[in-house]
Amino acid sequence: MAREKVSSILRALQVLECFMDNKTEWTLKALVDTLHMPTTTVFRQISTLMERQYLEQDPVRKSYHVGPRLLLLSSAILGQSDLRSIARPELERLSATVEETINLSILLGHDIVYLDIVETHRSVACTTKIGSREPAYASSSGKVMLAAQSEEYLNEYYDWITAVKPMTPKTITDPNQLREQLIRAKLDGYAMDNGEIEAGLMCFGAPVYGLDQKVIAAVSIAGPNYRMKKEREMMIAEVKKTAGRISCLLGYCP
Repeated sequence: MAREKVSSILRALQVLECFMDNKTEWTLKALVDTLHMPTTTVFRQISTLMERQYLEQDPVRKSYHVGPRLLLLSSAILGQSDLRSIARPELERLSATVEETINLSILLGHDIVYLDIVETHRSVACTTKIGSREPAYASSSGKVMLAAQSEEYLNEYYDWITAVKPMTPKTITDPNQLREQLIRAKLDGYAMDNGEIEAGLMCFGAPVYGLDQKVIAAVSIAGPNYRMKKEREMMIAEVKKTAGRISCLLGYCP
């Protein structure tokens, strides 16, 4: 009985994890195809999650989306995050300096998750949302965090990206090219996304270190490439400076 309960919890978590992706609305068939579970099993998990208001169903399209209880839970977790609260004043200071969108993200699986965002009031602002995900290999923040991972982790990651589809013509999905960028990111202390997630968008990211001297997050500046290219050197210097200050607040001051 105990083993069956644990298995049921794991299946429910697998269903919920689908909604962590950029795809926020799922049909029953899409979930079944993605999770490779029997339809009855997935439906049973969805029904339970709906009863607890973690998921809701659109009455017209019959698709499922995140419910109020899950939104409340995620908001509470983000609100209590020490990293987020410590970093926030520095993110706001950076935004005021460069007048572009500032992101704080962490690495989760193959992706980055945006933990906090300070938006700019200038035109052509980014539309990233807190809690949303982007592929690490295509983002500046993801690259600086990947660069700090073990060789075993990276070899597995390089194998995985050979099967992904490019998001734009500039998206790097070649393992050798990505390896070169990660080596450069480690040496330079920053990485760049030049239209790899969205055409015309450029980002500069720098790593945040924790007390144990390991990379735990990343700060990035995002904006239209015509503005970012013009102030490239200043942007890089400022994002590295901000990441360094946050690291120092967390206990790592080299």
